[in-house]
Amino acid sequence: MKKLMKQLAIVLTIALILAGVAGNGAVAAKKAKISKSKLTLKVGQSKKISVKNLTKKQKKKVKWSSSNKKVASVNKSGKVTAKKKGSAKITAKVGKKKYACKVTVTAKSPNKTPAPAPKTKEQLAKEDRDNLTAMVKKWVAGGAKISTDIDDRRYYLWDDDGRLNTIRVCDLEGAEDYGVKGKIDVTCFTALERLELDSNRGVTEVNVKGITTLKYLGVGYTSVKTVDVSTNPNMESIYCNKDAKVVGAKSTVKIIRW
Repeated sequence: MKKLMKQLAIVLTIALILAGVAGNGAVAAKKAKISKSKLTLKVGQSKKISVKNLTKKQKKKVKWSSSNKKVASVNKSGKVTAKKKGSAKITAKVGKKKYACKVTVTAKSPNKTPAPAPKTKEQLAKEDRDNLTAMVKKWVAGGAKISTDIDDRRYYLWDDDGRLNTIRVCDLEGAEDYGVKGKIDVTCFTALERLELDSNRGVTEVNVKGITTLKYLGVGYTSVKTVDVSTNPNMESIYCNKDAKVVGAKSTVKIIRW
Protein backbone atom coordinates (compact mmCIF):
# COMPACT_ATOMS: atom_id res chain seq x y z
CA MET A 1 0.00 0.00 0.00
CA LYS A 2 2.82 2.38 0.91
CA LYS A 3 4.52 1.56 -2.35
CA LEU A 4 1.33 2.40 -4.28
CA MET A 5 0.92 5.71 -2.47
CA LYS A 6 4.51 6.60 -3.24
CA GLN A 7 3.99 5.87 -6.92
CA LEU A 8 0.85 8.03 -7.01
CA ALA A 9 2.74 10.90 -5.40
CA ILE A 10 5.46 10.66 -8.04
CA VAL A 11 2.91 10.61 -10.84
CA LEU A 12 1.11 13.63 -9.37
CA THR A 13 4.36 15.59 -9.05
CA ILE A 14 5.28 14.87 -12.65
CA ALA A 15 1.81 15.96 -13.78
CA LEU A 16 2.14 19.25 -11.89
CA ILE A 17 5.57 19.88 -13.41
CA LEU A 18 4.28 19.21 -16.91
CA ALA A 19 1.30 21.51 -16.31
CA GLY A 20 3.68 24.31 -15.25
CA VAL A 21 5.82 23.82 -18.31
CA ALA A 22 2.74 23.89 -20.51
CA GLY A 23 1.56 27.10 -18.82
CA ASN A 24 4.91 28.83 -19.40
CA GLY A 25 4.81 27.73 -22.99
CA ALA A 26 1.40 29.36 -23.41
CA VAL A 27 2.78 32.67 -22.11
CA ALA A 28 5.76 32.47 -24.42
CA ALA A 29 3.53 31.74 -27.36
CA LYS A 30 1.71 35.12 -27.34
CA LYS A 31 0.71 36.23 -30.80
CA ALA A 32 3.20 38.50 -32.56
CA LYS A 33 1.92 41.96 -33.55
CA ILE A 34 3.26 45.31 -34.72
CA SER A 35 3.59 48.04 -32.09
CA LYS A 36 1.78 50.63 -34.25
CA SER A 37 -0.78 49.80 -36.90
CA LYS A 38 -1.26 53.52 -37.71
CA LEU A 39 1.20 56.36 -37.38
CA THR A 40 1.02 60.08 -38.18
CA LEU A 41 4.21 62.12 -38.54
CA LYS A 42 5.08 65.62 -39.71
CA VAL A 43 7.74 66.06 -42.38
CA GLY A 44 11.15 65.62 -40.74
CA GLN A 45 9.91 63.64 -37.74
CA SER A 46 10.97 60.07 -36.90
CA LYS A 47 9.43 57.24 -34.83
CA LYS A 48 10.65 53.73 -34.09
CA ILE A 49 8.18 50.87 -34.38
CA SER A 50 8.66 47.15 -33.69
CA VAL A 51 7.07 43.73 -33.82
CA LYS A 52 6.12 42.55 -30.34
CA ASN A 53 6.29 39.03 -28.84
CA LEU A 54 9.09 37.74 -31.04
CA THR A 55 11.89 35.46 -29.90
CA LYS A 56 15.45 36.78 -29.92
CA LYS A 57 16.11 34.72 -33.02
CA GLN A 58 13.04 36.11 -34.81
CA LYS A 59 13.94 39.70 -33.89
CA LYS A 60 17.23 39.35 -35.72
CA LYS A 61 15.46 38.25 -38.89
CA VAL A 62 12.89 41.06 -39.17
CA LYS A 63 13.03 42.74 -42.58
CA TRP A 64 11.57 46.25 -42.89
CA SER A 65 10.33 47.90 -46.08
CA SER A 66 8.32 50.95 -47.23
CA SER A 67 5.78 51.10 -50.04
CA ASN A 68 6.80 54.69 -50.77
CA LYS A 69 10.30 55.68 -49.65
CA LYS A 70 9.80 59.24 -50.92
CA VAL A 71 7.03 59.72 -48.35
CA ALA A 72 8.38 57.63 -45.46
CA SER A 73 11.52 55.53 -45.18
CA VAL A 74 12.37 52.84 -42.62
CA ASN A 75 15.76 51.51 -41.53
CA LYS A 76 16.84 48.03 -40.36
CA SER A 77 15.82 48.68 -36.77
CA GLY A 78 12.30 49.92 -37.61
CA LYS A 79 12.93 53.66 -37.37
CA VAL A 80 10.44 55.44 -39.65
CA THR A 81 11.37 58.88 -41.04
CA ALA A 82 8.80 61.18 -42.65
CA LYS A 83 10.05 62.64 -45.95
CA LYS A 84 7.16 64.48 -47.58
CA LYS A 85 3.39 64.86 -47.32
CA GLY A 86 1.47 61.70 -48.28
CA SER A 87 0.97 58.13 -47.07
CA ALA A 88 2.97 54.92 -47.13
CA LYS A 89 2.75 51.38 -45.75
CA ILE A 90 5.62 50.20 -43.60
CA THR A 91 5.92 46.40 -43.56
CA ALA A 92 7.83 44.14 -41.18
CA LYS A 93 8.42 40.66 -42.58
CA VAL A 94 9.22 37.85 -40.15
CA GLY A 95 9.65 34.60 -42.06
CA LYS A 96 6.44 34.20 -44.05
CA LYS A 97 4.48 36.55 -41.78
CA LYS A 98 3.97 40.25 -42.58
CA TYR A 99 2.98 43.01 -40.20
CA ALA A 100 1.94 46.42 -41.57
CA CYS A 101 1.74 49.99 -40.27
CA LYS A 102 0.01 52.74 -42.24
CA VAL A 103 2.00 55.97 -42.04
CA THR A 104 0.45 59.36 -42.80
CA VAL A 105 2.85 62.26 -43.30
CA THR A 106 1.56 65.79 -42.86
CA ALA A 107 3.19 69.09 -43.85
CA LYS A 108 5.78 70.54 -41.53
CA SER A 109 4.41 73.32 -39.36
CA PRO A 110 5.83 76.70 -40.40
CA ASN A 111 8.13 78.34 -37.90
CA LYS A 112 6.30 81.22 -36.33
CA THR A 113 8.66 84.10 -35.82
CA PRO A 114 7.62 86.13 -32.81
CA ALA A 115 6.73 89.73 -33.56
CA PRO A 116 9.61 92.06 -32.68
CA ALA A 117 9.14 94.29 -29.68
CA PRO A 118 8.13 97.85 -30.62
CA LYS A 119 11.03 100.27 -30.75
CA THR A 120 11.32 102.95 -28.11
CA LYS A 121 11.26 106.68 -28.90
CA GLU A 122 14.96 106.81 -28.16
CA GLN A 123 15.71 104.00 -30.60
CA LEU A 124 13.63 105.61 -33.35
CA ALA A 125 15.27 109.00 -32.79
CA LYS A 126 18.74 107.43 -32.99
CA GLU A 127 17.82 105.64 -36.21
CA ASP A 128 16.65 108.93 -37.75
CA ARG A 129 19.91 110.64 -36.83
CA ASP A 130 22.05 107.76 -38.11
CA ASN A 131 20.09 107.53 -41.37
CA LEU A 132 20.18 111.27 -42.01
CA THR A 133 23.91 111.42 -41.27
CA ALA A 134 24.55 108.69 -43.85
CA MET A 135 22.24 110.35 -46.42
CA VAL A 136 23.79 113.81 -46.08
CA LYS A 137 27.33 112.42 -46.35
CA LYS A 138 26.29 110.66 -49.56
CA TRP A 139 24.79 113.87 -50.97
CA VAL A 140 27.90 115.87 -50.13
CA ALA A 141 30.17 113.20 -51.62
CA GLY A 142 28.09 113.50 -54.79
CA GLY A 143 28.66 117.27 -55.00
CA ALA A 144 25.85 118.74 -52.87
CA LYS A 145 26.66 122.17 -51.39
CA ILE A 146 25.17 121.73 -47.93
CA SER A 147 26.39 121.36 -44.37
CA THR A 148 26.95 117.89 -42.96
CA ASP A 149 25.68 119.13 -39.60
CA ILE A 150 22.32 117.38 -39.17
CA ASP A 151 21.35 119.91 -36.49
CA ASP A 152 21.64 122.79 -38.95
CA ARG A 153 18.12 124.23 -38.81
CA ARG A 154 18.48 125.75 -42.27
CA TYR A 155 18.07 122.25 -43.66
CA TYR A 156 16.71 119.91 -40.99
CA LEU A 157 14.11 120.16 -38.23
CA TRP A 158 13.42 117.71 -35.39
CA ASP A 159 10.25 117.24 -33.33
CA ASP A 160 10.00 117.02 -29.52
CA ASP A 161 10.64 113.27 -29.58
CA GLY A 162 13.87 113.72 -31.53
CA ARG A 163 12.33 112.44 -34.78
CA LEU A 164 13.20 114.01 -38.13
CA ASN A 165 10.30 116.29 -39.06
CA THR A 166 11.57 118.31 -42.04
CA ILE A 167 14.18 118.08 -44.80
CA ARG A 168 14.51 121.43 -46.54
CA VAL A 169 17.31 121.53 -49.11
CA CYS A 170 15.81 123.88 -51.68
CA ASP A 171 15.48 127.35 -53.15
CA LEU A 172 11.86 128.28 -53.71
CA GLU A 173 12.95 131.07 -56.04
CA GLY A 174 14.65 128.57 -58.30
CA ALA A 175 17.88 130.50 -58.29
CA GLU A 176 20.19 128.18 -56.37
CA ASP A 177 20.79 124.51 -57.06
CA TYR A 178 22.21 122.80 -53.96
CA GLY A 179 23.50 119.91 -56.06
CA VAL A 180 21.48 117.03 -54.63
CA LYS A 181 21.27 114.37 -57.35
CA GLY A 182 19.83 111.00 -58.34
CA LYS A 183 17.12 108.90 -56.72
CA ILE A 184 16.15 110.10 -53.26
CA ASP A 185 14.67 107.52 -50.88
CA VAL A 186 13.42 108.89 -47.57
CA THR A 187 11.17 105.97 -46.57
CA CYS A 188 13.30 105.31 -43.48
CA PHE A 189 12.08 108.57 -41.93
CA THR A 190 8.68 107.46 -40.66
CA ALA A 191 7.88 110.72 -38.81
CA LEU A 192 8.75 113.05 -41.72
CA GLU A 193 6.13 115.73 -42.44
CA ARG A 194 7.88 117.95 -44.99
CA LEU A 195 10.30 117.12 -47.81
CA GLU A 196 11.50 120.11 -49.85
CA LEU A 197 13.97 119.44 -52.66
CA ASP A 198 12.90 122.15 -55.15
CA SER A 199 15.52 123.47 -57.59
CA ASN A 200 17.84 120.45 -57.27
CA ARG A 201 17.74 119.74 -60.99
CA GLY A 202 19.79 116.56 -60.69
CA VAL A 203 17.09 114.82 -58.60
CA THR A 204 15.44 112.25 -60.89
CA GLU A 205 13.16 110.33 -58.51
CA VAL A 206 11.75 110.67 -55.00
CA ASN A 207 10.49 107.69 -52.99
CA VAL A 208 8.12 108.62 -50.15
CA LYS A 209 6.06 105.42 -50.11
CA GLY A 210 4.49 104.49 -46.81
CA ILE A 211 5.33 107.70 -44.93
CA THR A 212 1.89 108.28 -43.43
CA THR A 213 2.97 111.46 -41.65
CA LEU A 214 4.04 113.28 -44.84
CA LYS A 215 2.03 116.44 -45.51
CA TYR A 216 4.17 118.49 -47.89
CA LEU A 217 6.31 117.48 -50.86
CA GLY A 218 8.33 119.91 -52.95
CA VAL A 219 10.02 118.68 -56.14
CA GLY A 220 9.58 121.71 -58.41
CA TYR A 221 12.44 122.52 -60.81
CA THR A 222 13.82 118.99 -60.54
CA SER A 223 13.97 116.14 -63.06
CA VAL A 224 11.24 114.17 -61.28
CA LYS A 225 8.67 113.00 -63.85
CA THR A 226 6.31 111.06 -61.56
CA VAL A 227 5.16 111.87 -58.04
CA ASP A 228 3.54 108.86 -56.32
CA VAL A 229 1.68 109.78 -53.11
CA SER A 230 -0.76 106.85 -53.13
CA THR A 231 0.54 105.67 -49.74
CA ASN A 232 0.67 109.10 -48.09
CA PRO A 233 -2.86 109.57 -46.72
CA ASN A 234 -2.13 112.84 -44.92
CA MET A 235 -0.66 114.67 -47.90
CA GLU A 236 -1.81 118.29 -48.11
CA SER A 237 0.36 120.06 -50.70
CA ILE A 238 2.60 119.12 -53.62
CA TYR A 239 4.94 121.40 -55.57
CA CYS A 240 6.10 119.83 -58.82
CA ASN A 241 6.96 120.54 -62.46
CA LYS A 242 4.25 121.35 -64.98
CA ASP A 243 4.78 118.09 -66.84
CA ALA A 244 5.11 115.86 -63.75
CA LYS A 245 2.57 113.06 -63.33
CA VAL A 246 0.97 112.94 -59.87
CA VAL A 247 -0.26 109.48 -58.81
CA GLY A 248 -2.62 108.70 -55.94
CA ALA A 249 -3.32 112.22 -54.71
CA LYS A 250 -6.68 112.79 -53.00
CA SER A 251 -8.97 115.51 -54.32
CA THR A 252 -8.18 117.57 -51.23
CA VAL A 253 -4.46 117.74 -52.01
CA LYS A 254 -3.28 121.13 -53.25
CA ILE A 255 -1.06 120.68 -56.32
CA ILE A 256 1.06 123.63 -57.47
CA ARG A 257 2.96 123.24 -60.73
CA TRP A 258 5.98 125.29 -61.77
